[in-house]
Order: sequence, then C-alpha cells, then structure tokens
Amino acid sequence: MGDEINNGPGSPRRADSSYTRLSRTAGISEYRRRRRAGRVFKWISAIVLIAIIGGAGILFGQRILDMPLLNANEHNEAPAKKAEVKEEAIPTVQPAQISLAMVGDVVLNSSALESGIKNNGGYDFTPLFANVSSELKQSDIRVVEQETNLPGDGFDYGSLDPLNAPQELGRAEVDAGFNVVLRATDHTMDNGTQGLHNELNWWNAEYPKIPLLGVSDPEVEETVVSNGYANNVYVFEKDGFKVAVLNHTWDVGEENVRFLSELDEQKISADVKRARDAGAQMIVACPHWGQEYDTEVTEEQTRYAQVYANNGVDVVIGTHPRVLQRTEILSGPDGHKTVCFYSLGCFVSALDRQSLVGGLAEVTLSRDDKGACSVKSAVLKPVVTYRANRGQYTVYLLSNYTEEQGQTGWDYFPPEEVSQMCAEVLGEGYNVEDAMLRVV
Repeated sequence: MGDEINNGPGSPRRADSSYTRLSRTAGISEYRRRRRAGRVFKWISAIVLIAIIGGAGILFGQRILDMPLLNANEHNEAPAKKAEVKEEAIPTVQPAQISLAMVGDVVLNSSALESGIKNNGGYDFTPLFANVSSELKQSDIRVVEQETNLPGDGFDYGSLDPLNAPQELGRAEVDAGFNVVLRATDHTMDNGTQGLHNELNWWNAEYPKIPLLGVSDPEVEETVVSNGYANNVYVFEKDGFKVAVLNHTWDVGEENVRFLSELDEQKISADVKRARDAGAQMIVACPHWGQEYDTEVTEEQTRYAQVYANNGVDVVIGTHPRVLQRTEILSGPDGHKTVCFYSLGCFVSALDRQSLVGGLAEVTLSRDDKGACSVKSAVLKPVVTYRANRGQYTVYLLSNYTEEQGQTGWDYFPPEEVSQMCAEVLGEGYNVEDAMLRVV
C-alpha cells in the first residue's frame, strides 16, 4: 500500500520529507539575516549616540574653560592663588662725574709783584698762570688758595705783613680758569675788617658768580646767602650730582670767628651738616693748617684730618706749609675712605728754594647708576715757579719744565733736582718719569 494523499479540504496530507527540509532551511536563513541587520543597527545607533554625547561634552567643556573664575567671595573656598614673586625695586640714577683741580698758596713776594707791572704803570699777572691754564680748564671745579689779600686802594702792597697785592691778581686768576677762591688763611685779617670788606665788595662787583669761601663780610650783621654758597659751604652741581667745597683755617682769633671760618671740630661738623642738608653727595674740605717750611706733617694736621674723615668728608686738600707734604688715605669709623693731601705747598712763590715747588691736585668724583659715590681717581702733579732772567714769573707743570729753563732761570734748579725733592717728600709712589703721584 502506498502512502495516503488527501486531495480535498480536511483530507489528511501526507508528510513530504523534501518539502519539510526546504522550509526549515529558508526560515533559519531569514532569521539569521534579520538578526544580523538588528545587530548592525544597534552598533550604528551606539556609535551615533556616543558621537552626540562626546560632541556635547566638548562644547560644554569648552564653555566651562571659557568661563571666568568665580570671585572668592562668591564661593565657600577661595581659588588657589599663584605664588607672587616680588622683585625689589632698585632705584637707578644718571651716572655722573665731577672733576676738581686745586693749587696751593698764591704768595706774591716783592719781585713777583714787580713782575706784574706794565709799562703804563698798571698791573698784569696773566703770565703767572699762562702755562697751566689749559690743564686747569679740563676740570669742572678749579680751586685756588689765594693767600695774598686784595684790599684795593689805600693799602700798601707787600709780601709779609700785610700780604697784599693789586686786585688785578684776581682778574688773572679768573682768566686762568679758576672758579672757586679760598680766602680762609692766617693772613686774611692783615688789613683788618676794612680790608676784607673792600676785597669782598670788589669780587662781588666784578665777578659775582665766583664764590669766595671761608669768609663773610665783617660789615654785614648776617652772612649774605648768594652765588650758590652760604655759611662757608659751596655746592657745585652737574647732572644732578652735587659736590660741596669747604674751607677752614687756623689762627682765627675769637674776635674774627663770625666772618672767618675756623679750623675747629664743631665748625667742621656744622659745615658738613650744612653741605648734606644742601644735597651734597660728596664733600671736599680745604684746610689751611700745619707748620711753614716743614715737609713733616704735624700732630694737629693728623688730628684734624681724622676729624674730617670721621665726618664723612671724601677728600681733604691742605695748604699753608709753603712746601709739599705727603698724602694718605684715612678711614672713618664706618669704614668710609678719605683721601688726604696734607699740603700742596705754594703755587706761586719765590720765598725760598723749597717754596718754588708746589703741587696741583686733580680729583675725579663719581656717582654710579645705583647712586653710590666714590673717589674714582686722585693724583698730585708737581709744579715749579720759574723766574726768567728778565724777572718774569710763571708756573710750569714739572712734566713741562725743561732742562734749559732749569739752567736759565734766576737760580739753577734743574728738573732732576726738582724730581728728587718730590720723591723724597711724596714717597715711593711718586713716578719720576711721569712726574706724578697717583694716590687713587
């Protein structure tokens, strides 16, 4: 018997093995296809979602970065502060230098006075300074120790007591380039108060811008403040750098202390204070002290030199002994250094052989860009008073003083002898070839 076949509705249908296998295979394939499609869709959806979320995060994060920090007062905790490094401000100023040149005593003896007489009977002392003028004019401050008085008409001229000369000597000093005149000496009162009054009147009338230090008019009750100086203090200014010059002398006398600057500890301290109050950053003091015709420094000189150093004076340049004396560097109690020229001797003189040799001090004072001040250099150049056979006087730097001049002058005084004299007084530091002592 064969298998039954149902040909009508409801009639039973026999199972066919081939059909059954095909149907099952087709269903599985469709199921797998749909399942793969679902998986792909899920992956694509996940990627898209991640991209959307990431982009939003980036945008939101950028907005956060761009937002300003919250004020510490709007938050419970202040935001962390960066460590602040403060650099200490160092004040800077304009660097500056002031150069100073100073010569010793101008003492005109009788023959030097006569050398200034002109044919018409007047006086001309220009030749005295003609050979050093160019050297002097290289410095800013040019100081002369004018020991000779200029009382004017009615007073005799002489080289002892009184030590007087015609006022034309002052004209020659100004023409040579001197712009500071020291007048505190032991001869200042040779002509009494009237002689000093006359001289100050002449200077004020003829050269009102030239300061005369160490004196005031005895006929004026109070010291007149004018021409950049007062109370024995002159302050020179260049590029905002201020240097003061002071002048003191021994043998003043109680009756003269009001108008003649005394070499006294209290007076020195008071003048230094006045200089500082006037803005002086460095101070040069010019004392008239010591023993005449003695190359050795006296105890009084060393004592007052230390007083200057203790008061912070930077340079001391002394006169009066008529001869050269040694130099020294002193220390104050705080270590401050003071350069001291004990004596420049005479600049113009022929009182004796030793007095023919004097010195020119040249000092450079410096202020750096931090405001620190110092003595940059200090040298001493010997000078020689020369009188030709015709009686004409002039002054040479020893470096310019020739053998011929040494042989043809009023007295044989060759350069080698002058150099030897300088070396004995100034010590081993004196350079014979350069004719110069370098102190700093």
